[in-house]
Amino acid sequence: AIMKRLLCALFVPCALLLAGCENNAASYVIDNSKDHSISLLREQNIAWVGSVEQRFVVSRFPECQRRYTVDAGTTAMEKVSLYEVGPMLYAAQQGKVWYALGTEACQVQKFKEPPPVIPPGRLLGSFEKNEDGQLVFNPAKP
Repeated sequence: AIMKRLLCALFVPCALLLAGCENNAASYVIDNSKDHSISLLREQNIAWVGSVEQRFVVSRFPECQRRYTVDAGTTAMEKVSLYEVGPMLYAAQQGKVWYALGTEACQVQKFKEPPPVIPPGRLLGSFEKNEDGQLVFNPAKP
C-alpha cells in the first residue's frame, strides 16, 4: 500500500508536467500525392518553457526529403500562411518572419527581409491550431 501511494505521488506530478508539452504535425499535400508535401512540426518537450521548436519537412519522393529547424514559436501559436510562388516554389509567413521553400531540391531558407511583393503568390492555406489544440492545415477559401 505504501509503495502504491509512493508511485501515485511520483506519477501524478510527472503526468501534469508532461500534459503541457506539445508534439504536433500537419501537412500540405501537393498535387494530391503523398510523396510531395510540406509539413510543419512543433515540439515542446519541457512544459514550463514558453517556446516551441518548429521544423519544416519538405518532401518530394523519391528525389528528396529534408527537415529544417526554423524560428521557435509560442505555445499559443501564430498561424503560418503558405503561398504558392511558382512551380515547386513556396513562401511561408509566420508573423513578420518569411521563409522560401523549394520542393525541387527540398530546401528552406529564411528571408532576410520580407518579399518585395506581398502576398508573394497564391494563398494555399495556413497551418494553425484547431479548437482542440491540434495542428492542422486549413486550405484557403477559393
